[in-house]
Order: sequence, then C-alpha cells, then structure tokens
Amino acid sequence: MMSPSSIVTLVPAGGLLPAGPAGDAPALLRAVAGAAPAVLARGPQDGVPFADTALRLVLLTALAVVAGTGLVRVLAGAPGRAERVVAGVAALVAVSAAVAAMTRSGAGPTGWTLFLLVAAVAVPALLAGSRPVLAVVPAVAVTALLVLQLAGTPGAPWFALDAGYAVVGSLAAGAAVHLGTTRTDDDARPARVRVLGIAAGAVGAVLAAVRLAVAGPFSLTDVHGTGFGRAALVTVVAPAAVAALLLAESVLTRRAGHRVRADEVRDRVRTPAALAAVVAVGAATLLAALPAPAPAAVPGQALLRAVDLGTGPLTLAVAPMRPGPNLVQLTGAGVTVTGPDVTMPAGHGETGAPAGYAVRAGDRDVPFTARSGAPGGWALVDLPEGTTSITVTAGGLARAVPVDVGTDRAAPAGATGADGPECLSAAVGRIVAGGDPGLGPCPSEALEPADARALRGTVRALASQQAPGLAIAGDVSPRSRAAADVVRGEAAATGLPVRSAPGPDDALIVVSGWQHAATTVRDTARAAQTTPTALGGTYLAPWLLTGGVLGQSPGTLLPLDFGPQEQVPQRYVRTLAAVAPGSAPSLSGLRAWTATTGEPYTDPAPALYGAAPVSVPMTADDDDGGHHGAPNEAAWFPGGAIVRIGSALSDPGPGAPAGPTP
Repeated sequence: MMSPSSIVTLVPAGGLLPAGPAGDAPALLRAVAGAAPAVLARGPQDGVPFADTALRLVLLTALAVVAGTGLVRVLAGAPGRAERVVAGVAALVAVSAAVAAMTRSGAGPTGWTLFLLVAAVAVPALLAGSRPVLAVVPAVAVTALLVLQLAGTPGAPWFALDAGYAVVGSLAAGAAVHLGTTRTDDDARPARVRVLGIAAGAVGAVLAAVRLAVAGPFSLTDVHGTGFGRAALVTVVAPAAVAALLLAESVLTRRAGHRVRADEVRDRVRTPAALAAVVAVGAATLLAALPAPAPAAVPGQALLRAVDLGTGPLTLAVAPMRPGPNLVQLTGAGVTVTGPDVTMPAGHGETGAPAGYAVRAGDRDVPFTARSGAPGGWALVDLPEGTTSITVTAGGLARAVPVDVGTDRAAPAGATGADGPECLSAAVGRIVAGGDPGLGPCPSEALEPADARALRGTVRALASQQAPGLAIAGDVSPRSRAAADVVRGEAAATGLPVRSAPGPDDALIVVSGWQHAATTVRDTARAAQTTPTALGGTYLAPWLLTGGVLGQSPGTLLPLDFGPQEQVPQRYVRTLAAVAPGSAPSLSGLRAWTATTGEPYTDPAPALYGAAPVSVPMTADDDDGGHHGAPNEAAWFPGGAIVRIGSALSDPGPGAPAGPTP
C-alpha cells in the first residue's frame, strides 16, 4: 500500500507526492525506518505536506468508489437514482482532487492524468445511460489506476497483497454503496451483491492481516502506538466490518417476521457497511504517507528507532539489548543537552535530549543526561528478562518503544561503560549501512593496526621537530593501554622523553576513550590560559575524531589516514544524518560503515590534520533541514574545520630504527 513513484505518472511531481519518507527513501533506509527521520521519524506532518496527504486520500478513496459502482454492474443490474448520484459525486471529487494536485505542482496534466479524468467521468456517465453494464469497462481502467497507486509496480514489495487489496476494496465499496442505496430486495440481485460484499470484505481483511504479519509493524506496541500501525490495523478491521455487517444483515433479514422489519435491518446495517468500505480504502492510502514500520527488536542487536515527542525528529538507540544494564541514547536536531555532565563550551553545544526527558522501564524513570565527548542525552537503564517495551517521556508526552532483551546476559565488554557511546556509534554505522545490528566487540577492546601506525608516525614527527618531550593521557581500556605502549616504544626509539605530565613546551598525546579525552583536552586548554601547558600541541588518537572531543579546545591535531571531507567519509556522514538525526559521525562508525559497504576510503599513509573552531559557523544546507548561521551538527566537527597541515607521516614499523620524517 506504498507506491514509491507510480502516482507521479498521474499527477506531476511536486503536486501529489506518492509517499512520505517510507515511499521515496532507498530500500535500505525504509528497512531502518521507524528505524527512517528523514526516514526514522517523519510522519505526514513533516515527511509529506498535509495538503498532499489529504489530496491523495481524497483522490484514491473517490476512485475506489467510482470503480466499485461500475464493477458491481455485472451482478447488480441498473442502478437507482441515489447510486448514480453517489457515483457522480465520487467522480467529481476525484477529478477535483487531481486538478488541485496539478495546480499545486505548477505543471500541466500528463497523459495518465487525462486518462484518469476521462475514465472517472465515463463511469457515472454510462451508469446514467440505457446500458449501464458498459460502465464496467472504464471501471476496470479506474481499478487498474488504483492498483498502481496502492501497490506500485509489479516489482514493488508486497505488490500482490496490495494489488489484491485495491481490487477487493473497490468491490466492497461498490457493493456497499449499491446496497446502501437500495432499500429493498425485490429480486435476487441485491442478495448476490451482498454475497459479493461479504466475500470482498473477508478477502480484504485476510490480505491486510497477511501484509501486517509479513511487513509490520512487528509488535503490538507499534501497532497501537504509531500512525502506521493504527492505519494498518484499520485496513484489517474495516473490511472485516463490511463482511460482518452484511453477513449480519443476511441472517437478521431471514429471521425478520415481516417486510417492514427487514427493511429496518437493512437501513441500520448498510450505511455503516458503506462507510466501513470507504474507510478501508482511505486507511490503505495513508500508509504510503507514513514512515514504514521498524524492524522488530532482536536480543543482542542494537536498536535504532525514531521517537516523536512533538519537538522534531528524535532518534533513540539502545544497546546491548540484553538483560541487565542497557545504554540508551536520545538525539535530535537542534535540541541542547543539559544535565550534570555538560562540558561543551559556549558556541559548540551538542545535539541531544533536553532536561526533563527520561526513559521509563517498569516503574522507574531514568533521566537523560549528557556524557563528555558524546552527542545526545544518555541513560543507563536496567532491563530485566521479559521486558517488552520502554517508554520515552518529556513533559506530558510519552512514547512506547518495543524491546526484546532475551535471556542471554552476555554482552561485549565496555558496551555500557565509559566507552559505550563509541561502541554504540560503531553499531549505528553498521545499521545505517544495512549490516549486522549486533553490537560485536567494542572498538576500545583492541588497538587497530592503522591507529598504531598513525601514533608511531606522530611520535616520529614530534622527534623530527625536536620537541622537548611528550606526555601520554590514557585510561584503563585495552586499546588505550596498547596505544600508550606504542607511543612509549616509539618515543624510546627516537630518544624523545616521556613525562608523567606535560611541561610548558611538551606535546600531549591523548589515547583514551571519548569521555576521558574530552575532559583531558578541556582541562589542558583551560590550564594553558593561565600557565604555559603543552604548548608543543595536543595530539589526539585517530578514534577521537568526533565533535564532542574536538570542540573542547581551540586547536588540536590528530593523525588520520583519510580526509574527512573526501567523498566516502562525507557519504557516511550524509547517510547517518538522514537515518539518525543528531547522531555524530565517528571514526569507529565510519569503519563499521565502510566494512559493510565495502568502499575503500584510506590513504596509503597517515597525515596530520588540524582541528579548530571557525568564526563563521559551518551551516547545513536548507534542503537537509539546516538553518543559515547554525552549526551543521551532522559534520565531523560542528562549528569547526579540519584541514590537513603536513605531508604523510613516516612509519618504519615497530622495532625499526628511527629516521627523519619527510
């Protein structure tokens, strides 16, 4: 019931859009949706203009009535005056909606649009003629057009289910309209039409139920808690109501003792049946304008979902999706983090959850707070076995999100600790690339060979510049300890002193995780304002390429084997911004993304890059939802610039003799 492009053939692009983010997004993003803001969080109110959604609803519902009144002529015979009026009004409404859509688009009518207008008008015109059965011919054409809109092309997902629903929806509407405008059963024809209506309603309910089962939503929470889920539920209930009402009419009229009472039964049943048939088609048309359902939560796999709390697109991420402590992140464009751990200096605020946002598990509310070095609001929530949902709250609003933690308590080391945000960032990178949502080993558990090579090159560059010494800032993670050993080893090989704390002219090399690094960089920058400290430069390990760390200092350097503004890293940034607004790009996320997509992005050798705030904010494009004068929060360094400042760093490898840096 979503058509990515077919309605544009009827109405020019820019007029009546075929679908919201679910319809016009790539298939991968639709799969993440619900995981979808561009794709994750948009609904009709921001994914598709309300007027376009309303026009689509009116147009396709009217087409179903027009088609149905023509199709039932095979069984119903000549229509009464009231039925001809209904068919004429429906055709007029369909034509008016199509013309209104063309007017909004500013383009002229297409061939398909003209065909739509002619076929829709031909049905009531022939119904008023001497041979109303001829209305079946244009009615078949109108039904075919309706199929294209609700089901798309034959290669579209669930085409058979949606096409079948469009056909039986038209038949049910036609049967219900005929019966609703025919108050007596003077011959056998209304009885046959009633059987047709019962069959069409039953088949429509079955088709919608099968589609709901195979295409989602995949949890009761999403069925009753999302617009898509409620619309999908109506597509099941409404045709079932048509079948049930007409079946009840058949049973009750047989039991009625006289004609007057039988007519009363028909009066009470047929109008609600006609309304239910129209609602069934209307609900199906709405599905294309709503975000697609999110995949079901799976134990051990990070969850990425959209949450709508009335403040714009918000993205919720949960990991490791196991019984026990789980890390929950809430981000959203243009929302400022508050909380006890706020450390960003003025002008470089991170996006995330405002004060008052909380996540509820069971009867406990855990507020979202900031974490140094990481974007968004964060909460550590205990999820017992059997937990089926968590609830995000803000003010008087609450949105339930289905979860499934399973029974296995095994989780990657560091998934919920200080390095949890980076671990989650890597998982999000895989998710937006269409890869395995499983959390996997956290990046802080091992030192990548490329990072070791970059750190050795950095030390050799410092030695060639005759730095008086260096200090190392690390933490207790396995990666940090291994990186510190690499730095010490290369410093010993080059004769560069390693100090416990940076002196006035020494360099500081930071090899900790995001949280400790943000604090270290901030404190070093503040200390340098009053006392000469680490004037030889603050050097960050490659994995600290994230705005939450870079924004803590007026200037840092880091060795990278790629340019952040190059094509592949920027494609990762744009994909992340589209799927998970507010999530910050990171080297760990980029590596996970490129490992899934298979796109190479590294240079043969690392080089030093300088990162510093800029006086003119880096702005987001208006097409991407940015505003002039506001930092582009989807950038590697919001409000700052990252530029290469030297030639490639040499790396003779561990244990090799020292030599000059080219």
